[in-house]
Amino acid sequence: MIRYCCLLLLLVTHFAAANTVILEDGQKIQLGQQIEYLKDADGMLSIDQVRALDDAQWQTSEQDILNFGYTSATYWLRFSLSHAGSAAERHLLEIAYPVLDQIDTFIYRDGVLQNHFEMGDRLPFHARPIEHPHFVIPLALPPHQDTEIYLRVQSSSSVQVPMAIWHGDALLEHSYVEALGRALFYGAMLVMAIYNLLIFVSVRETSYLWYVLHVTATLFLLASMQGVTFQLLWPESTVWNDRVLLVALSGMLSFPCMFVRSFLKIPQSRPKLARVLLVLGGLGLVTTAGAFVLPYRIMIVGMLLCIIVVIMCCLWAGIVRWRDGFHAAKFYLSAWIFLLMGGILVISNKMGMLPRNWLTENAAQLGAGAEIVLLSFALAYRMNHERQMRNQAQKESADAQRRLLEHQMQANEELDRIVRERTEALEQANAQLTKISSTDALTGVMNRRALDSLFELEYKRAYRDKSPIAIIMIDLDHFKQINDTHGHHVGDLCLARAAEIIRSCIRRPPDNCARWGGEEFVVLLPNTDLDGAVTVAETIIAKFAESRVCHDELSLKMAASMGAASHVPQDAAGREDLLKQADELLYVAKANGRNRVEFDNPRKRTANN
Repeated sequence: MIRYCCLLLLLVTHFAAANTVILEDGQKIQLGQQIEYLKDADGMLSIDQVRALDDAQWQTSEQDILNFGYTSATYWLRFSLSHAGSAAERHLLEIAYPVLDQIDTFIYRDGVLQNHFEMGDRLPFHARPIEHPHFVIPLALPPHQDTEIYLRVQSSSSVQVPMAIWHGDALLEHSYVEALGRALFYGAMLVMAIYNLLIFVSVRETSYLWYVLHVTATLFLLASMQGVTFQLLWPESTVWNDRVLLVALSGMLSFPCMFVRSFLKIPQSRPKLARVLLVLGGLGLVTTAGAFVLPYRIMIVGMLLCIIVVIMCCLWAGIVRWRDGFHAAKFYLSAWIFLLMGGILVISNKMGMLPRNWLTENAAQLGAGAEIVLLSFALAYRMNHERQMRNQAQKESADAQRRLLEHQMQANEELDRIVRERTEALEQANAQLTKISSTDALTGVMNRRALDSLFELEYKRAYRDKSPIAIIMIDLDHFKQINDTHGHHVGDLCLARAAEIIRSCIRRPPDNCARWGGEEFVVLLPNTDLDGAVTVAETIIAKFAESRVCHDELSLKMAASMGAASHVPQDAAGREDLLKQADELLYVAKANGRNRVEFDNPRKRTANN
């Protein structure tokens, strides 16, 4: 018996310690500074354990609206209610933050539990005692008697608990006016979206499509934060309701970035900034997927920070394009500043840096509404401006055509003269180009491609005329050693000098030499038998022996190995065989000591140093 008396005394003391709010008829009372709260770090305390705690462990709120920011802790709240009337009265306790996950409400009177309500957006909407976008708890309060109320609040979103007591049906009357204002706002947003969607269908300008998607994401975001979508669209789908806010926030990442890229024509003027906006826009796809697999708290905090980055980046894009002189950037900037201000106020409030009040609570709606209206005006302004520019361009084009017709007769003669001059210049340029394309740039002799073409023509002619044709393959001896020892500049001088020597030993008009590749040269001798080819090769070897390459104090003597081959073509397609024979003889000359000519003939002669 003594134990029960002590327990009763403890409970009475506990009740006395809690602040008691005296209610009067017709009043709406904000409970912020009348509330005591207790932090339950691991969320393991039961209602009996909480009620048994010492009063010193409770803290009195100093905020008009309790805001604990993003936290994994559970918070217990308590306060007492009483009224001085003569009869029982009906009141409503409103918790005006629809995205709280779990709210357990315990109502005690004289130490006895009167009611227990479980609410939160993790439960179906119809599980609420009163179907309202906010959490509303009915209270039947007898006169001159304290009613003790405990609330257990836990949420993966920002833990904010704006509470007010309403007398009778005053909340429902207030909610009607509030719902009417929201309906007007949502209706205006839908009208803006549908109007610009029709413009998009008409003109196929992607800026309007991104604008419509941006408006839609904004609309869903605001409606989700205010609990309207949960009440009207998916009252039983708690999982989707928990994720739709993240999906809407993902849209607020992607669609503004894509709208800015298109509206301000960023890719055409600022390619690097365009890539940044594209990456940020693509981030919305990642966060949309993450909304269904990652923890809510991690996603919501990360996405709010990303949205700040997106808003600042889009604001910078507007400033840059304004400085570029883009005509619609000033209207875009004014719209984005409103969104920036609203976004900063909302995010600061959710992070616990600013108190919850009318301004921070409605900042998102005010900023988004102003931004949507101004962006629509900016789109209309840009469309009108571009139409004016097209009309001006068409007028200027018509004027130019008229002036052209007026001066056409005088211009015809001048045009003919210009055409003749351009034709002659083109012919000269083509001739020069042909010469350049057929000449080796370093040595000045023909290149391999030009020799191939010439060799094909001369070989077919030799086949038709049944006349001999000869090829001499020439390779400079120890050229790699020259390059490695004295450098490529000296090697280039040697190649140029070798070309001069070879060219000086070819005197007939049909004879030609070409650089075959690297340090190899080829001499084409039409209507020449083997003896004639060997004579030319020996002349070249002798000329090499007489010549030197000088550079600064360096003086080099060059030598070359050669393979000479000649035959009368038996068919028009045998030129590769002649080249192959000369090439093989060249390797024989290399193997036999270099600085010589090898040829396949019974009367073979060798070249001496």
